[in-house]
Amino acid sequence: MESLHILEPGREKIYFDIVQVGAGANGGQFFRSLCQDIATHFRSFNEDNQDVTFGVNMLLCDADRYEDHNLSNQLCTQEDIGEFKVDALKERYEEVYGLSIGSIPRYVKTKEMIDQLFSDKGISDKYQTVKILVGMIDNNKTRQLFHDYFYSDDIENLIWIDAGVTGVNISSSDSKVIRESGFSGQVVVGFKYRGRVILKPVTDVFPEMLEDAKSSFPDESCGELIINNPQRSATNRMAATMANNVMYNLFHSQRIYSHIINFNAQTCMSGGRTGFITEEDISMLENLKSTEE
Repeated sequence: MESLHILEPGREKIYFDIVQVGAGANGGQFFRSLCQDIATHFRSFNEDNQDVTFGVNMLLCDADRYEDHNLSNQLCTQEDIGEFKVDALKERYEEVYGLSIGSIPRYVKTKEMIDQLFSDKGISDKYQTVKILVGMIDNNKTRQLFHDYFYSDDIENLIWIDAGVTGVNISSSDSKVIRESGFSGQVVVGFKYRGRVILKPVTDVFPEMLEDAKSSFPDESCGELIINNPQRSATNRMAATMANNVMYNLFHSQRIYSHIINFNAQTCMSGGRTGFITEEDISMLENLKSTEE
């Protein structure tokens, strides 16, 4: 299978600067597995007595608090009710996996805030820093912000992973429609390197996201009450798993194997539009890697 090898020539070490926005049903599942993968990867260096060639900074951002209705479909306990989701997840999985994680109980609403989250970490030049923006969100207003950030002239290098799912069609009077809805979702990997877009982000793959003028940031909804269709936990888990596989491959081999992943959690199969890495994508990346900055 074709893949994009993101490690630059002459680099022996890689540092992943990860900002995850969203800690709900998709985000909590993704975060737990991401912590496990990071811990496993570090442990493999110790067990094999290898020099550590891998570094990670992890920030989790969301201003939502756990509510009673989250008990059935999110990674929370009764003791977490009323707590910021990011703080509860950070405390739990830091302890379980022995990691140091940052939590920001705020909504991300400006490009300046994203810049602050990716602020310089003072990493040695021996490392290649890879910035990864993970969107575990269910509103297009935030995706529109991420789109603007991704295409900003001052953003040279960025991987943007977006996971989304459909909700159950509770407005239908057809029981079959209700029974079979809410199982589909997608993960899209956007990749920008040295100012060139190699893999288009989710907002280009699904341009209707940019045309959504009714969407608002989570704390800015006004007017008529917006009723969100409920999400199926199986679909949330599958979306998180697909996104986690993207991250695992980056950790394990520094490679991106898929651009667009569509899936159906009911059939456990890929569905509809699926985008693989092309020879043209590989050629563009390798040519940029071979050109001195």
